[in-house]
Formats: sequence, C-alpha cells, structure tokens
Amino acid sequence: MRDRPAAILRGRRVAAVLFDLDGTLVETDDETVARLTRRLAPFRPFLPRRDTQRAARHLADWLNERFNDGLALLDWLRLDTLAQRLARDWGLIHANSPGRRLTPVAGTVELAQALYGHYLLGIVSTRSEAELRVYLAQHGLAGIFAVIVGADSTARIKPHPQPILHAADRLGVHPRHVVMVGDTAADVQSAQAAGALAVGVLCGFGDRADLRRADLVLPSTADLAAWL
Repeated sequence: MRDRPAAILRGRRVAAVLFDLDGTLVETDDETVARLTRRLAPFRPFLPRRDTQRAARHLADWLNERFNDGLALLDWLRLDTLAQRLARDWGLIHANSPGRRLTPVAGTVELAQALYGHYLLGIVSTRSEAELRVYLAQHGLAGIFAVIVGADSTARIKPHPQPILHAADRLGVHPRHVVMVGDTAADVQSAQAAGALAVGVLCGFGDRADLRRADLVLPSTADLAAWL
C-alpha cells in the first residue's frame, strides 16, 4: 500500500521504475577489469608504468563504449547475439548461472525492497531472461520485480525503445510515467526514444559525459532511495 506521494521528475509522476542489470544492480566493472588484467599480463613490459590494472580499466572502458555504440547497428543487422558472445569471450560480460554468485551494487537489494509497493518495478537488460532470473533467485527478489525484459523478450534490444515499451505495456503504465535507470548511454537513449524518463548512475562503466542526456544523474543506484 502506497503511504507516500509518487516522485515527480521533469513534471511527470513516476509510476514504474525499470533497472538495467550490469553496472546498475550488479557489480560487473571490477570483475571485467580483473579478467582483462589477467589477459594483459604477458604485455606488462610494454604498458605505461607496467600497470596492467590501469591499462585494463582503460581498455575495458574503451571496449564497453565501442560495444554500446555498435549495439544499434548490430541489433538492426541481427548480429547482437554474436556480439554478446564475443563480449563474453573477452570478459566484458559474464554468463549468469546458478553456480556463479552475483555481487549486487551496494544498497541495491535494499533499494528494491524499499521501493516495492510504492512503484511497479522491472528489469530491462541485454541479458537473457534466464540470466536475469538467476539474479532474482540469488537475492530473493523474484516477487519484487513485476516484469523482466531480456534480450530474448523482444525483437529489438537497447538502445532501441522496444524493450522499454514492452515493459511499460506489461506493467500497464504509459511510458511517460516510467523511469529507466542505467549506467550507459544505451540505457538513456532507449528510455528517451520510448518517451520514458532516464536516470543515469555512475557505478558502472558510464561517466558523466556518457550520461549527459539523462534527466537525472546519480553517483550510485542506491542513491535513488533518497530521491524516490
């Protein structure tokens, strides 16, 4: 039962909140950097200051930016599945399985529990639905998120607006009253193309420049609690 007024952003009442997974609800950037650091070990003598971790973070940021930039084209060409497989091979994204424990971004499990009952909640990700269900099961959130939209839920993926529109339709909410929370420009673009609001978070790979078009930018996903 709602016991507080809904938040207002850009003059719009918020009825539903959608979240990206990687870098937004789940810590993946540190895992990516650690994996790339190991891959770069043979090249350490040739790296600036011989700092493999620093080089790995720069490489991860660059690869992630290029990956997101290319998503729209790959999606249109129906090559997004191949791109995700290559990204997994390079450690940019990791397969979620029941045996692999996912580390939540600090405070996000508590955030979801606090928002439940006040807003309709959903996850919109380029992961598969099965991978999203792994996250929900591991953290006891299956009953909290009313809708999950993965790469296999719709014909198009982010940054196309279809995943956001699909989630809003399933929730029975007009997109203008939906907030999409994510850490990349693809999340912002998808939300705004759908007519939804976009909240960028800086706990993933995206920086302020990437998220400059968002309606609101927060240091971390957990900071949404104070705003909503």
